[in-house]
Amino acid sequence: ELGINSIPINSLMPIPGTPLEGLPRLSEEDILRTIAIFRYINPKADIRLAGGRALMKENGREAFCSGASASITGNMLTTCGSTIKMDMEMLASLGRRRI
Repeated sequence: ELGINSIPINSLMPIPGTPLEGLPRLSEEDILRTIAIFRYINPKADIRLAGGRALMKENGREAFCSGASASITGNMLTTCGSTIKMDMEMLASLGRRRI
């Protein structure tokens, strides 16, 4: 209805010295379920992995099997991210290609 075509998924990474530092991290299972729900209710949108990918094994590889279709590569505002090379290798291992 709103025509949203891209949805970034961020997972909280509590950072010392910030207001949310004491909050618990989501489990990888909860992150993957969230991605799957977003895919289900937004079947045509790009579901983009953004902040918090470092919380998942293999830099979020399973997220692409749960419904993610894109990712934001590189460092985030307050955390280090993955390199383009790392993401390209991961996507190739899943049979995906860069657009």
